[in-house]
Amino acid sequence: MSSGERIPVASGILEWARRSAGYDVALAAKKLAVKEERLIVWEAGELAPTVTQLRNMAKLYKRPLAVLLLPSPPKDFDALRDFRRTGEQVAHKWSPALHVEYKRAMSQREVLLELAEISPSSLHGVSQDLGITREMDPEAAGQILREYLGMDGWRGAIASNPRNTLRAAIDAAEGHGILVLQSRDVEIGEMRGFSISAWPYPVVILNGSDWPRPKLFTLLHELCHLALNAGGLCDLHEAKPGRGRAEDRLEHFCNQVAASALMPRAAVLNDVTVRTTRQWTLDALVEVSGKYAASSEAFLLRLVSLEKVDWDTYWRLKPQLDARYARMRKEEKEKQRRAEGGPNYFVVKARNLGRGYVESVLDAYHSRAISSYDVADYLDIKFDQLPKLREAVMR
Repeated sequence: MSSGERIPVASGILEWARRSAGYDVALAAKKLAVKEERLIVWEAGELAPTVTQLRNMAKLYKRPLAVLLLPSPPKDFDALRDFRRTGEQVAHKWSPALHVEYKRAMSQREVLLELAEISPSSLHGVSQDLGITREMDPEAAGQILREYLGMDGWRGAIASNPRNTLRAAIDAAEGHGILVLQSRDVEIGEMRGFSISAWPYPVVILNGSDWPRPKLFTLLHELCHLALNAGGLCDLHEAKPGRGRAEDRLEHFCNQVAASALMPRAAVLNDVTVRTTRQWTLDALVEVSGKYAASSEAFLLRLVSLEKVDWDTYWRLKPQLDARYARMRKEEKEKQRRAEGGPNYFVVKARNLGRGYVESVLDAYHSRAISSYDVADYLDIKFDQLPKLREAVMR
């Protein structure tokens, strides 16, 4: 088959592939270096693309070439509930980066399912139900989540350092057979986290660009979604209880459970600052929230739920919190820009893939359950890079 040979494609396939990858016609045409009119006639089936053009589309849309040759678009290929406040948003309006991360999460879960059959000893946990239901009091559910992750045993360097706390929580979740990944290029404004509540080996993905404290809260929030078998795409928006869509009420419940687990009711109410403060300021929030490895906004919302602060105070302080967060992110980006070399590639790689996942794949390889080709494919690296990735996982 020559590169210039034209390949007939069923009508609707190319449009489905483009939309499900998050591209509109204009952006896709620009990326493919073709005119919009040409892309439109390809999608309509009025003109067949060449082999080279079809391969370029498969590469851009992150689809196997064979999928573009199916007789009709696949059904339910990218099913994920969208819990974001803007209910008009649907899957085909996700950014291309978000689509890539969702497909990666699904692919990594498929790898674990394969390893469970051919090398069960390489897996580091068996999926266990958290035992949380919607009928529960959020405070009780939060305590169940604390116990599930062993949070009461976090002391010293773990509890006092947000990064250490986050890693302890991730390690605990992975120990229960939950795949915890982190995204690479998705904007925080689009996604703080999402979960795939397919058991065994459900998935939580955190936004890798976020700070450790918000990541920890997102992890707890998404674990609640898994417990309820209601995985989906979240931005952790806060809605007043009893209002809005059913999705809003679900998000509110998961926020309450996460807050209860991270900031136990008794501990917060007995905190001397909470007991004595009458007019909360940004500085006071920043100081006291640090005791709980929580973001200042999460702690403020916890005070609202415990009726120590009213909603007017929340909305008065939220712009200040947002401005502080934006300023800190700008400073962090500037710091990274000035730093030589940036973060270690393999450390970031291990973080994004999930240390538990990497360890399982490496164990399967060392036990000869999978080939050298498989291990490189599953970890998305060259085979000779395995030692560096293994070293990064051990840090």
